[in-house]
Amino acid sequence: MHTARRAHSARAALPKLSNKNPTVMWRHLVVVGSLVAVGACGGSGTSDSQQADDEIVLAAPLDTSALPGNLPDSEVSAIVALGATGAERPPADEHQHGGAHSAHSVSAADQAILDEELTVARSVISELDTIEEAAARGYVLATSTSPGIGTHWVRWSQILEPFAPNNPSMLLFDHSKSPPVLVGYSYALQSPEVPTGFAGDSDMWHRHAGLCVALSGWVIRERSAGPADCDGSYIAGGDFWMLHAWIVPGWENRDGVFAPANSKLCPKDAGPDFLRCVDESEL
Repeated sequence: MHTARRAHSARAALPKLSNKNPTVMWRHLVVVGSLVAVGACGGSGTSDSQQADDEIVLAAPLDTSALPGNLPDSEVSAIVALGATGAERPPADEHQHGGAHSAHSVSAADQAILDEELTVARSVISELDTIEEAAARGYVLATSTSPGIGTHWVRWSQILEPFAPNNPSMLLFDHSKSPPVLVGYSYALQSPEVPTGFAGDSDMWHRHAGLCVALSGWVIRERSAGPADCDGSYIAGGDFWMLHAWIVPGWENRDGVFAPANSKLCPKDAGPDFLRCVDESEL
């Protein structure tokens, strides 16, 4: 397939790097994160109409020396498979990410089930709350820091598996801390329709359009126009769903456990607007 061929060539083009300590990798990230934010918010992409300018955009650091370069074949295959579904992009007028969170009410019966599911999800926090533990479990650093969200560590193969509260496909870390600390989970699933995740209707899933993912696991950028604009695996986004879960003690979200962003992760006195949270005054 076209996507698979481009992904294979992208992998061949990656530099051959030695294994890097995760702590060293996150230090590279801190240095270049603000530079990536400039590119993400600049609105120069050919498909910016797919998302509002004030939405959160996923992007990787510009410093390619931080690339892990040794992703297992199972993870590489998952990245290729995610881009080979033939899915369309999400509708241009869809609210994909950011802004206010309007969770649905949950019945008493569903709330009881939801409470049990969240307990199960929290039961593995102690196994995932350092970047060293995350790396040992197969997660790779995949994005730069997004204000109000943190940094995504992703286990790409988990996205192709059924939803399970105690198996998040992404972990959210606050890399402004030394060492970085776990602040939440992000679940991602491939599905033609809104996934069935936690009990009730309070889990508000969102989509990202035009993800371009290198076979190192980095999200090169979002809003790619199409496969020809992606030197990696192009994930259109129509069947790629994500959900944040703010379940880590100390990082509870006043806007709800499944809110898109967490005000505790909004930089204070960040300087230029592009470093601030989306709709920060309402977080």
